[in-house]
Amino acid sequence: MIYADHNATTPPLPAVIDAMAAAMRDSWGNPSSRQHTYGRGAQALLDQARETVAATINARPAEILFTSGATEACNLAVLGLGERLLASRPRQVGCATEHDAVLEPLRRLAEAGADLHLLPVDSQGAVPAAALASGLDAQTGLLCLMLANNETGVIHDLAAASIVARRHGVLVVCDATQAVGKIPVDVRVLDVDALAFTGHKLYGPQGCGALWLRGGLGLSAQLHGGGQERSLRPGTRNLPGIAGFAAACAAATAQLAQRAAHLTALTTQLEALVRQSIRGVVIQGAGGARIAGTSMLTVPGLAPGWLGTLSRVAASGGSACTSGKPSHVLRAMGCSERDAGNSIRISLGIGSTAADVVAIAAALAHGARALGHPMP
Repeated sequence: MIYADHNATTPPLPAVIDAMAAAMRDSWGNPSSRQHTYGRGAQALLDQARETVAATINARPAEILFTSGATEACNLAVLGLGERLLASRPRQVGCATEHDAVLEPLRRLAEAGADLHLLPVDSQGAVPAAALASGLDAQTGLLCLMLANNETGVIHDLAAASIVARRHGVLVVCDATQAVGKIPVDVRVLDVDALAFTGHKLYGPQGCGALWLRGGLGLSAQLHGGGQERSLRPGTRNLPGIAGFAAACAAATAQLAQRAAHLTALTTQLEALVRQSIRGVVIQGAGGARIAGTSMLTVPGLAPGWLGTLSRVAASGGSACTSGKPSHVLRAMGCSERDAGNSIRISLGIGSTAADVVAIAAALAHGARALGHPMP
Protein backbone atom coordinates (compact mmCIF):
# COMPACT_ATOMS: atom_id res chain seq x y z
CA MET A 1 0.00 0.00 0.00
CA ILE A 2 1.35 3.41 -1.01
CA TYR A 3 0.47 6.21 1.38
CA ALA A 4 -0.71 9.31 -0.49
CA ASP A 5 -2.87 11.01 2.13
CA HIS A 6 -0.34 13.21 3.89
CA ASN A 7 -2.72 16.18 4.02
CA ALA A 8 -4.91 14.10 6.33
CA THR A 9 -2.03 13.19 8.63
CA THR A 10 1.68 12.46 8.41
CA PRO A 11 3.74 9.65 9.95
CA PRO A 12 5.70 10.91 12.96
CA LEU A 13 9.43 11.32 12.56
CA PRO A 14 11.76 9.14 14.66
CA ALA A 15 12.96 12.32 16.42
CA VAL A 16 9.34 13.10 17.32
CA ILE A 17 8.78 9.66 18.81
CA ASP A 18 12.04 9.94 20.77
CA ALA A 19 11.10 13.38 22.11
CA MET A 20 7.69 12.15 23.24
CA ALA A 21 9.15 9.06 24.89
CA ALA A 22 11.74 11.18 26.69
CA ALA A 23 9.04 13.54 27.95
CA MET A 24 6.97 10.66 29.32
CA ARG A 25 10.03 9.08 30.92
CA ASP A 26 11.89 12.09 32.27
CA SER A 27 9.47 15.05 32.45
CA TRP A 28 6.18 13.55 33.51
CA GLY A 29 5.51 16.14 36.20
CA ASN A 30 2.75 18.74 35.90
CA PRO A 31 4.17 22.08 34.65
CA SER A 32 1.69 23.88 36.91
CA SER A 33 3.25 22.29 40.02
CA ARG A 34 6.19 24.64 40.25
CA GLN A 35 6.66 24.14 43.97
CA HIS A 36 8.80 21.02 43.38
CA THR A 37 11.48 19.81 40.98
CA TYR A 38 9.18 17.51 39.00
CA GLY A 39 6.92 20.38 38.07
CA ARG A 40 9.78 22.77 37.40
CA GLY A 41 11.46 20.24 35.12
CA ALA A 42 8.24 19.84 33.16
CA GLN A 43 7.86 23.63 32.99
CA ALA A 44 11.38 23.94 31.59
CA LEU A 45 10.55 21.47 28.83
CA LEU A 46 7.32 23.33 28.11
CA ASP A 47 9.16 26.66 27.87
CA GLN A 48 11.78 25.21 25.54
CA ALA A 49 9.09 23.69 23.30
CA ARG A 50 7.19 26.98 23.16
CA GLU A 51 10.34 28.75 21.97
CA THR A 52 10.89 26.18 19.23
CA VAL A 53 7.30 26.25 18.00
CA ALA A 54 7.25 30.06 18.04
CA ALA A 55 10.48 30.29 16.03
CA THR A 56 8.89 28.21 13.26
CA ILE A 57 6.57 31.11 12.37
CA ASN A 58 8.81 33.99 13.58
CA ALA A 59 6.68 34.60 16.67
CA ARG A 60 7.48 35.41 20.28
CA PRO A 61 7.08 32.46 22.68
CA ALA A 62 4.57 34.40 24.82
CA GLU A 63 2.28 34.64 21.78
CA ILE A 64 1.90 30.85 21.42
CA LEU A 65 -1.07 29.04 22.99
CA PHE A 66 -0.92 25.26 22.94
CA THR A 67 -4.17 23.50 21.97
CA SER A 68 -5.34 20.00 21.09
CA GLY A 69 -4.91 20.77 17.40
CA ALA A 70 -5.77 23.19 14.62
CA THR A 71 -9.53 22.66 14.95
CA GLU A 72 -9.50 23.86 18.54
CA ALA A 73 -7.12 26.69 17.64
CA CYS A 74 -9.40 27.88 14.83
CA ASN A 75 -12.46 27.69 17.08
CA LEU A 76 -10.69 29.62 19.82
CA ALA A 77 -9.61 32.35 17.41
CA VAL A 78 -12.89 32.75 15.51
CA LEU A 79 -15.22 32.52 18.49
CA GLY A 80 -12.88 34.16 21.00
CA LEU A 81 -12.33 37.21 18.81
CA GLY A 82 -15.71 37.22 17.08
CA GLU A 83 -17.74 37.23 20.28
CA ARG A 84 -15.96 40.37 21.47
CA LEU A 85 -16.59 42.12 18.17
CA LEU A 86 -20.19 41.07 17.70
CA ALA A 87 -21.79 44.22 19.10
CA SER A 88 -19.47 46.82 17.56
CA ARG A 89 -18.56 45.05 14.31
CA PRO A 90 -21.26 42.48 13.52
CA ARG A 91 -20.10 41.59 9.99
CA GLN A 92 -17.84 38.51 9.94
CA VAL A 93 -16.20 37.45 6.68
CA GLY A 94 -14.77 34.12 5.62
CA CYS A 95 -13.87 32.36 2.40
CA ALA A 96 -16.18 29.79 0.82
CA THR A 97 -13.34 27.25 0.68
CA GLU A 98 -12.31 27.41 4.34
CA HIS A 99 -12.08 24.25 6.42
CA ASP A 100 -15.12 23.46 8.55
CA ALA A 101 -12.99 24.24 11.62
CA VAL A 102 -13.42 27.88 10.55
CA LEU A 103 -16.78 27.75 8.76
CA GLU A 104 -18.64 26.14 11.66
CA PRO A 105 -17.51 28.71 14.28
CA LEU A 106 -18.48 31.44 11.82
CA ARG A 107 -21.93 29.89 11.53
CA ARG A 108 -22.20 29.85 15.33
CA LEU A 109 -21.47 33.58 15.33
CA ALA A 110 -24.20 34.01 12.72
CA GLU A 111 -26.63 32.18 15.00
CA ALA A 112 -25.68 34.68 17.72
CA GLY A 113 -26.51 37.60 15.44
CA ALA A 114 -23.46 38.12 13.24
CA ASP A 115 -23.84 39.14 9.62
CA LEU A 116 -21.90 36.31 7.95
CA HIS A 117 -20.48 36.88 4.49
CA LEU A 118 -18.53 34.20 2.57
CA LEU A 119 -16.21 35.40 -0.16
CA PRO A 120 -16.48 33.55 -3.49
CA VAL A 121 -13.52 32.01 -5.28
CA ASP A 122 -12.76 31.73 -8.98
CA SER A 123 -12.24 28.49 -10.92
CA GLN A 124 -8.67 28.30 -9.58
CA GLY A 125 -9.75 28.63 -5.96
CA ALA A 126 -8.50 32.21 -5.51
CA VAL A 127 -10.51 35.04 -4.00
CA PRO A 128 -10.97 37.77 -6.64
CA ALA A 129 -9.47 41.08 -5.51
CA ALA A 130 -12.75 42.86 -6.20
CA ALA A 131 -14.68 40.41 -4.02
CA LEU A 132 -12.27 40.95 -1.13
CA ALA A 133 -12.37 44.73 -1.47
CA SER A 134 -16.17 44.83 -1.55
CA GLY A 135 -16.55 42.26 1.21
CA LEU A 136 -14.87 44.31 3.95
CA ASP A 137 -16.13 47.53 5.52
CA ALA A 138 -16.14 49.48 8.79
CA GLN A 139 -18.70 47.04 10.23
CA THR A 140 -16.48 44.01 9.64
CA GLY A 141 -14.83 42.42 12.67
CA LEU A 142 -13.03 39.38 11.27
CA LEU A 143 -11.60 38.21 7.99
CA CYS A 144 -10.92 34.45 8.06
CA LEU A 145 -8.68 33.28 5.24
CA MET A 146 -6.59 30.13 5.16
CA LEU A 147 -3.02 30.23 3.87
CA ALA A 148 -3.07 26.97 1.88
CA ASN A 149 -6.17 24.98 1.07
CA ASN A 150 -6.24 21.47 2.48
CA GLU A 151 -7.92 19.94 -0.60
CA THR A 152 -6.36 21.75 -3.56
CA GLY A 153 -3.19 23.21 -2.06
CA VAL A 154 -4.14 26.66 -3.41
CA ILE A 155 -2.19 29.42 -1.63
CA HIS A 156 -3.96 32.65 -0.76
CA ASP A 157 -2.04 35.92 -0.71
CA LEU A 158 -2.52 36.65 2.99
CA ALA A 159 -0.14 39.60 3.04
CA ALA A 160 -2.17 41.37 0.34
CA ALA A 161 -5.45 40.48 2.04
CA SER A 162 -4.14 41.85 5.33
CA ILE A 163 -3.38 45.20 3.70
CA VAL A 164 -7.02 45.47 2.61
CA ALA A 165 -8.22 44.39 6.05
CA ARG A 166 -6.07 46.98 7.84
CA ARG A 167 -7.74 49.79 5.89
CA HIS A 168 -10.98 48.94 7.68
CA GLY A 169 -9.53 47.91 11.06
CA VAL A 170 -10.46 44.27 10.44
CA LEU A 171 -8.73 41.47 12.37
CA VAL A 172 -7.36 38.61 10.24
CA VAL A 173 -7.56 34.97 11.34
CA CYS A 174 -5.45 32.52 9.33
CA ASP A 175 -5.68 28.74 9.26
CA ALA A 176 -2.12 27.77 8.29
CA THR A 177 -2.52 24.06 9.02
CA GLN A 178 -1.41 22.87 5.58
CA ALA A 179 1.25 25.55 5.10
CA VAL A 180 3.55 25.35 8.13
CA GLY A 181 6.41 23.01 7.34
CA LYS A 182 5.82 23.25 3.58
CA ILE A 183 6.35 26.91 2.75
CA PRO A 184 7.87 29.79 4.76
CA VAL A 185 5.30 31.10 7.26
CA ASP A 186 6.16 34.37 8.98
CA VAL A 187 3.40 36.00 11.01
CA ARG A 188 5.10 39.39 10.72
CA VAL A 189 5.21 39.21 6.92
CA LEU A 190 1.64 37.91 6.68
CA ASP A 191 0.54 40.64 9.12
CA VAL A 192 -2.32 38.54 10.51
CA ASP A 193 -3.71 38.65 14.04
CA ALA A 194 -4.20 34.96 14.77
CA LEU A 195 -2.76 31.86 13.11
CA ALA A 196 -3.56 28.19 13.72
CA PHE A 197 -1.42 25.15 12.97
CA THR A 198 -0.90 21.62 14.25
CA GLY A 199 1.71 18.92 14.74
CA HIS A 200 0.34 15.99 12.81
CA LYS A 201 0.46 17.77 9.45
CA LEU A 202 4.25 18.22 9.73
CA TYR A 203 5.31 14.76 10.92
CA GLY A 204 4.50 15.39 14.56
CA PRO A 205 1.90 13.84 16.87
CA GLN A 206 -1.85 13.98 16.53
CA GLY A 207 -3.68 15.83 19.29
CA CYS A 208 -1.35 18.80 19.72
CA GLY A 209 -1.48 22.15 17.94
CA ALA A 210 -1.09 25.84 18.57
CA LEU A 211 -2.72 29.21 18.14
CA TRP A 212 -0.51 32.21 17.60
CA LEU A 213 -2.22 35.33 18.91
CA ARG A 214 -0.77 38.76 18.23
CA GLY A 215 0.66 40.28 21.41
CA GLY A 216 -1.73 42.59 23.21
CA LEU A 217 -4.80 41.16 21.51
CA GLY A 218 -7.51 39.86 23.82
CA LEU A 219 -10.06 37.14 23.18
CA SER A 220 -12.74 35.31 25.11
CA ALA A 221 -11.80 31.88 26.44
CA GLN A 222 -13.95 29.00 25.19
CA LEU A 223 -12.93 26.59 27.96
CA HIS A 224 -12.94 27.36 31.66
CA GLY A 225 -11.46 25.81 34.76
CA GLY A 226 -7.80 26.72 35.09
CA GLY A 227 -5.12 29.32 34.53
CA GLN A 228 -3.01 27.43 32.00
CA GLU A 229 -2.10 29.11 28.71
CA ARG A 230 -2.95 32.54 30.13
CA SER A 231 -6.38 31.17 31.15
CA LEU A 232 -7.26 31.06 27.44
CA ARG A 233 -6.84 27.31 27.12
CA PRO A 234 -7.16 25.83 30.62
CA GLY A 235 -6.35 22.22 31.43
CA THR A 236 -3.23 20.17 32.05
CA ARG A 237 -0.95 20.42 29.04
CA ASN A 238 -0.20 17.44 26.82
CA LEU A 239 3.51 17.68 27.50
CA PRO A 240 4.60 14.60 25.50
CA GLY A 241 2.56 15.86 22.56
CA ILE A 242 4.02 19.35 22.90
CA ALA A 243 7.55 17.92 23.01
CA GLY A 244 6.85 15.93 19.85
CA PHE A 245 5.26 18.98 18.20
CA ALA A 246 8.39 21.01 18.94
CA ALA A 247 10.65 18.29 17.54
CA ALA A 248 8.58 18.24 14.35
CA CYS A 249 8.78 22.04 14.09
CA ALA A 250 12.55 21.99 14.55
CA ALA A 251 12.93 19.42 11.78
CA ALA A 252 10.60 21.34 9.47
CA THR A 253 12.56 24.55 9.96
CA ALA A 254 15.88 22.86 9.29
CA GLN A 255 14.68 20.95 6.22
CA LEU A 256 12.15 23.35 4.68
CA ALA A 257 14.00 24.05 1.42
CA GLN A 258 15.00 20.41 0.96
CA ARG A 259 11.44 19.19 1.53
CA ALA A 260 9.97 21.76 -0.83
CA ALA A 261 12.38 20.80 -3.63
CA HIS A 262 11.62 17.10 -3.15
CA LEU A 263 7.86 17.56 -3.17
CA THR A 264 7.95 19.98 -6.09
CA ALA A 265 9.82 17.45 -8.21
CA LEU A 266 7.43 14.63 -7.30
CA THR A 267 4.33 16.74 -7.88
CA THR A 268 5.59 17.84 -11.29
CA GLN A 269 6.29 14.22 -12.19
CA LEU A 270 2.90 12.97 -10.98
CA GLU A 271 0.88 15.62 -12.75
CA ALA A 272 2.77 15.14 -16.01
CA LEU A 273 2.12 11.39 -15.91
CA VAL A 274 -1.55 11.88 -15.08
CA ARG A 275 -2.05 14.35 -17.91
CA GLN A 276 -0.40 11.91 -20.33
CA SER A 277 -2.46 8.91 -19.24
CA ILE A 278 -5.92 10.35 -18.48
CA ARG A 279 -7.60 12.36 -21.23
CA GLY A 280 -9.26 15.55 -20.02
CA VAL A 281 -8.12 15.30 -16.40
CA VAL A 282 -8.37 18.56 -14.47
CA ILE A 283 -5.80 19.41 -11.82
CA GLN A 284 -7.69 21.75 -9.55
CA GLY A 285 -5.99 25.07 -8.87
CA ALA A 286 -3.15 24.37 -11.29
CA GLY A 287 -3.46 27.85 -12.74
CA GLY A 288 -2.20 29.53 -9.57
CA ALA A 289 0.17 29.10 -6.64
CA ARG A 290 -0.14 25.81 -4.72
CA ILE A 291 1.80 24.03 -2.02
CA ALA A 292 3.93 21.23 -3.44
CA GLY A 293 2.71 17.73 -2.74
CA THR A 294 -1.02 18.36 -3.19
CA SER A 295 -2.86 17.38 -6.38
CA MET A 296 -6.67 17.38 -6.49
CA LEU A 297 -7.70 15.50 -9.63
CA THR A 298 -11.06 15.57 -11.43
CA VAL A 299 -12.16 13.77 -14.58
CA PRO A 300 -15.32 15.59 -15.62
CA GLY A 301 -18.21 13.22 -16.26
CA LEU A 302 -16.41 10.11 -15.01
CA ALA A 303 -18.68 7.43 -13.60
CA PRO A 304 -18.77 7.44 -9.76
CA GLY A 305 -16.38 5.31 -7.75
CA TRP A 306 -12.93 6.41 -8.91
CA LEU A 307 -11.46 6.49 -5.40
CA GLY A 308 -12.76 2.97 -4.76
CA THR A 309 -10.64 1.61 -7.60
CA LEU A 310 -7.38 2.50 -5.81
CA SER A 311 -6.89 -0.75 -3.91
CA ARG A 312 -3.16 -0.19 -3.40
CA VAL A 313 -3.03 3.58 -2.93
CA ALA A 314 -4.16 5.28 0.28
CA ALA A 315 -5.67 8.54 -0.94
CA SER A 316 -8.83 10.56 -0.27
CA GLY A 317 -11.61 12.46 -1.94
CA GLY A 318 -10.85 15.64 -0.01
CA SER A 319 -10.81 16.69 3.62
CA ALA A 320 -10.54 13.82 6.09
CA CYS A 321 -12.95 15.73 8.34
CA THR A 322 -15.78 15.63 5.77
CA SER A 323 -15.23 12.18 4.29
CA GLY A 324 -18.10 10.92 2.15
CA LYS A 325 -19.49 14.35 1.24
CA PRO A 326 -19.00 16.15 -2.09
CA SER A 327 -16.21 18.67 -1.62
CA HIS A 328 -17.57 22.12 -0.79
CA VAL A 329 -14.21 23.46 -1.95
CA LEU A 330 -14.65 22.06 -5.46
CA ARG A 331 -18.29 23.10 -5.54
CA ALA A 332 -17.22 26.67 -4.75
CA MET A 333 -14.71 26.44 -7.62
CA GLY A 334 -17.50 25.56 -10.05
CA CYS A 335 -17.48 21.75 -10.09
CA SER A 336 -20.74 19.88 -10.39
CA GLU A 337 -21.84 17.98 -7.31
CA ARG A 338 -21.13 14.68 -9.06
CA ASP A 339 -17.60 15.65 -10.09
CA ALA A 340 -16.89 17.20 -6.68
CA GLY A 341 -17.83 13.90 -5.06
CA ASN A 342 -15.77 11.85 -7.51
CA SER A 343 -12.43 13.69 -7.36
CA ILE A 344 -9.26 12.33 -5.80
CA ARG A 345 -6.70 14.17 -3.69
CA ILE A 346 -3.17 12.81 -3.88
CA SER A 347 -1.04 14.32 -1.14
CA LEU A 348 2.60 13.30 -1.08
CA GLY A 349 5.09 13.50 1.77
CA ILE A 350 8.79 13.63 2.46
CA GLY A 351 8.96 9.82 2.38
CA SER A 352 7.28 9.58 -1.02
CA THR A 353 9.45 8.40 -3.94
CA ALA A 354 9.54 8.65 -7.71
CA ALA A 355 8.58 4.98 -7.87
CA ASP A 356 5.52 5.74 -5.71
CA VAL A 357 4.50 8.48 -8.12
CA VAL A 358 4.73 6.16 -11.13
CA ALA A 359 2.60 3.56 -9.35
CA ILE A 360 0.04 6.16 -8.23
CA ALA A 361 -0.33 7.55 -11.76
CA ALA A 362 -0.76 4.04 -13.15
CA ALA A 363 -3.41 3.22 -10.53
CA LEU A 364 -5.32 6.41 -11.30
CA ALA A 365 -5.31 5.65 -15.01
CA HIS A 366 -6.34 2.04 -14.43
CA GLY A 367 -9.23 3.17 -12.26
CA ALA A 368 -10.47 5.71 -14.79
CA ARG A 369 -10.26 3.10 -17.53
CA ALA A 370 -12.19 0.59 -15.43
CA LEU A 371 -15.00 3.13 -15.09
CA GLY A 372 -15.24 3.50 -18.86
CA HIS A 373 -13.13 6.61 -19.44
CA PRO A 374 -11.44 6.55 -22.87
CA MET A 375 -7.66 6.54 -22.64
CA PRO A 376 -5.30 8.50 -24.94
